[in-house]
Amino acid sequence: MENKLDIRKDPPGKEQRIYLDGRLDASWAGHLDDYLNGLVRDGAHRLILNMSGVQYMSSAGIRTLVVHHKKLKKIGGLFVLEELSPGVAEVLEMVGMISMLTEGEKEAPVVVKEKSNFLEVGQYRFENEVLSDGLMTISLTGDPALSMTSGFTAEDNQKFKFKSSQYGLGIGAIGNGFEDCRSRYGEFLAIGEALVYKPSDKSRIPDYMVKTGKLEPEINALYAIRAEGAFANRIIFEPVADNSSIAISELVSGLAASSGLKQFLFLVIGESDGLVGASLNTPPVDRNPLFEFPGIRENIHFTTEPAYSKMLSVSLGICSTDPDETLRPFLRPVKPGSTSYIHVHSAVFPYQSLPKNEKSANKLVLHLFETSHVMDVLHLINDSREIAGIGESIFKQGVAWIGNLSK
Repeated sequence: MENKLDIRKDPPGKEQRIYLDGRLDASWAGHLDDYLNGLVRDGAHRLILNMSGVQYMSSAGIRTLVVHHKKLKKIGGLFVLEELSPGVAEVLEMVGMISMLTEGEKEAPVVVKEKSNFLEVGQYRFENEVLSDGLMTISLTGDPALSMTSGFTAEDNQKFKFKSSQYGLGIGAIGNGFEDCRSRYGEFLAIGEALVYKPSDKSRIPDYMVKTGKLEPEINALYAIRAEGAFANRIIFEPVADNSSIAISELVSGLAASSGLKQFLFLVIGESDGLVGASLNTPPVDRNPLFEFPGIRENIHFTTEPAYSKMLSVSLGICSTDPDETLRPFLRPVKPGSTSYIHVHSAVFPYQSLPKNEKSANKLVLHLFETSHVMDVLHLINDSREIAGIGESIFKQGVAWIGNLSK
């Protein structure tokens, strides 16, 4: 018996059928695991494995099948085996797992969305579901221009707590006031009952706080953009063709076109294909010249190339095509020459599959903090320098929640 495992698949549809032929032992279980992870990462959440060609299966192979069954069941997907070979059927019967791995609903339920529409922008499809007709209120605190001169003082420090319908981003720290935080102020983002920031004390380890009992997330902010209210839209964006990616400038344009809004808060949970950003290595206090050469190299951390490909990013931002004089200082053009202005902070997590039909962004974010760890927090930028510039952040696919900030 030749020691190999051949894998082939049918064209994708509502369900993805995979045919295995050969040995599913320790030598090939890892290969199958990587293959299935790739399918799930590309959006296939209903998998049917045809086992008629599997001549031998060891405990390593069984473990791979069970892991993927549990993983897809957890996110509302399907993982089921069909046409078991005699050897596979005998092994699964002996270990008591034949029922678990062979029973499943093989037709996806039809979900009727009364208020949804589709739009294609470039190589991406945007599916917009209307959640509410409510508006979000926006509050601005502090002067972001003081970051350039490190001119923040104790008078600029303000404490904010975040509840389930409140969102925010800016420069801040978790702690007990200005003196306690003055060596650690860095980029933060707050999403409902979860808050994360990256200390600028050179530890480079993001810290976070989530609501637990009576403990509520609280930040000491030097400047902040805060919003409160219900999301108006939930927009799924995914590529029309394989191996496509979308730049953040194109993404916010697609979100604006799909939602019909000119000024909005957006929360994107999706797979990154390379993030371009910066974070503070030195707090913007005590008049330290952070942005002067050559000290800028030590004071500011820049991604030297697009970072965190194939990771899961949680990005919170504001977009406006017509910011007023109070909002304008907090925003920058999404790219040179653009009429769209944004400010975006992104928290990076190891990739994991999330329930595709979960409508609550806050639940998904809390799930990430409970089951994973934050790898980094970045202020996303457009590096448009001639020759040396690395461009802008790009994404593979994901879900965006939109808050209407229209005036």
